[in-house]
Amino acid sequence: MLVSAILVCLIATIANWWPSQLLTRTWFYPLWTGLLVGLALGKPMLGMQAGAYINLAYLGWITAGGTMPGNLPVAAVFGPTMTILANAKPSLGVSFAVPFSLFGILTFQITMSLNSIWVHRAEKYLDQNNIRAMRIMNFVPSGILNFLVTGVPAFILVYFGAGTMRNLLASIPNSLVQAMQVVGAIMPALGIAMLLNFMGTKKLMPFYFLGFLLTIYLKLDIIGVTALAVVMGVVFYQTGFLEDKKNNETPKEVN
Repeated sequence: MLVSAILVCLIATIANWWPSQLLTRTWFYPLWTGLLVGLALGKPMLGMQAGAYINLAYLGWITAGGTMPGNLPVAAVFGPTMTILANAKPSLGVSFAVPFSLFGILTFQITMSLNSIWVHRAEKYLDQNNIRAMRIMNFVPSGILNFLVTGVPAFILVYFGAGTMRNLLASIPNSLVQAMQVVGAIMPALGIAMLLNFMGTKKLMPFYFLGFLLTIYLKLDIIGVTALAVVMGVVFYQTGFLEDKKNNETPKEVN
C-alpha cells in the first residue's frame, strides 16, 4: 500500500502542477487520471470507468475570468481513488469526486495566492539576468507547494484511509476557509480586470459593451453572442474596418 500511496501522491501532484499541462492537457481529464490511479492501485478498469463517469459530469467545466466551479484535476484523481478504495460501482465516482472538487477550490486558491510570491522573485532574477534562478523559481516552489496541498492529502487518503482524510479536512480552521472564500470572490473580478486591461483600446471597448448590452437587454445566450461576434469579426477582417487610418492613407506625391 505504501508504493500505491506514493504513486497516487505523485499523480495528484503532477496533475495539479502547471508545467505538466504545458506538455499535455490530458491531466485535466478524469478518464486519463482515473486509468493512472487504477494502475497504481491495481484496478485499472475500475479507475478508468469511474473516471469516465466523472468526465461526463465535468464536460461543461470551464474557468472563465477566474471563476472556478470546481477543481477538475483534484476531482480527476481523488474521485477514482475513493471509488477504488471503497470498491464501489463506477457510477458512484461522481459522488466521491464532487466533494473533493470543492476541496480543490480551496487548494487552488492557496496555491495561486502563494505562487504570486515566486513570480515576483522570478522577475527580480530576470532583471539581474539570472535565467537559471528565474527558471528554478518558476518551477520548483510551485511543484513543492502542489506536493504539499494535493500530493500529501492523496497519500494520506490511500495509506491511512478515508477516515483520516475526513478528520484532516475537519481540522482546517474556519478562519482559513473564510479567508480563502474572500480570495476566491476577488479572483473573478481580477480576471475580468485583466481582460479589460488587454481590451482597453478605443477600438475594442465598444465591442465589450455591445456584448454586455446583447446579453443583458436582448437576453441572448453566450452561443448567440459568440456566433454574432464571429460573423462581425469575419466582416470586419474582410472589409478592413478596424485597420489603422494611417495604414489606409495613400502617400502623398512629392514634387
